[in-house]
Amino acid sequence: MMVEFNSFDDEPWILRLVEYTQKALEHPHVKVIGVCFGHQILGRALGSRVAKHERGTWEVSVCEVQQTEKGKELFGGKDVLMHKDIVCEYVSGVEALGSTDVCQVQGMYISRRLISVQGHPEFDEEIERELLEKRHYQGVFNKQLFTDGMRRVAKPQDGVLVAQGFLRFLME
Repeated sequence: MMVEFNSFDDEPWILRLVEYTQKALEHPHVKVIGVCFGHQILGRALGSRVAKHERGTWEVSVCEVQQTEKGKELFGGKDVLMHKDIVCEYVSGVEALGSTDVCQVQGMYISRRLISVQGHPEFDEEIERELLEKRHYQGVFNKQLFTDGMRRVAKPQDGVLVAQGFLRFLME
């Protein structure tokens, strides 16, 4: 049996995680990095609305992320995505890193405090193929979404550049 959770549920453990994240962000010497679910938890902890995409639209495989100047400074422009839950808006004090047509909040940044990305820089082609195939087999992805994702899965992605951006953030 597969149990699914999302960052906007009011499950006790998720509420504790949001509260813990808020406390971490208050500490002057703590830097926070968020990836996908962690990006969404950071958004929620900062006061942004987090929800399923209004049309239930998935972003999968290698997608072009339109980088802001800060996003270009920190990392490249292609990311591996696998989500339909999104941070809905940037809150005051957060610098935008990038967006796509599906998800306007692809990355958040506050100097010396936090950096996050909606995508999965840790996914390589092999992992992404396996996830696409499993989710298609399970009926999570329809044929069109699966085919489109598989068409883009071998495209170059910038996971290493994102990791290097995270390291630059940690060295600030």
